[in-house]
Amino acid sequence: MISSFREKYSYPVYSVNKVDNIRFYSVSENLIVPSVTSILRLTNPTQTVDFNISHKTDSMEIGNYMHKYLEHYVSKDNAFHDDSKNFIIAKKLAQTVIDNFINHLDEVWGTEVSVVYKNLYAGTIDLIGVQDKQLSVIDYKSSYRKKTEEEMREHILQLAAYAVAHDWQYKTNINSLIVFLAIRNGEFKKTVISDQELDSYKQMWFKRLGMYTKLTEKINA
Repeated sequence: MISSFREKYSYPVYSVNKVDNIRFYSVSENLIVPSVTSILRLTNPTQTVDFNISHKTDSMEIGNYMHKYLEHYVSKDNAFHDDSKNFIIAKKLAQTVIDNFINHLDEVWGTEVSVVYKNLYAGTIDLIGVQDKQLSVIDYKSSYRKKTEEEMREHILQLAAYAVAHDWQYKTNINSLIVFLAIRNGEFKKTVISDQELDSYKQMWFKRLGMYTKLTEKINA
């Protein structure tokens, strides 16, 4: 556990279920809502949705290992370890995030934080913390290559949705969105969105949420 970790709120843990490869969060006994990532996937006209995906790719496994390693590094008393070759790759990527970002944060409020917005959607924030007096929602990404502008836009929309949910749920005022991309060749890219640009992403997110609502209304009609 890092010295800057201080859990600001008693964050709940929501269970996640998949139905036809769409993730749903069980917020309560009577409330089940779609995940932010599923909403974005279903409303992205440039992305083909495959409802039959059942296998886990190496890239997915490496990403999962990296997130687990970082969660333990930041907020747990024990380290996360696995003997697989993908874990070795993930650990190297995680160290890039630690050395070039996490160790420079002023405070960390939580890792793998589940948030919900009204009865509309839910998601899990990789990390929420403070850097240079800016309360930020942070997402780690691992990749074998640099991301395209379209891919980065989708990642940032995801964080905008999380920021809206956290502000609504905890009456906070998130100032920035940060995507930290760790690339397998050792390079990294940190993207920060704030001020008017952050507001624009929130508006774009609500448009996508509206698209999802219309889409599901047609399916259920």
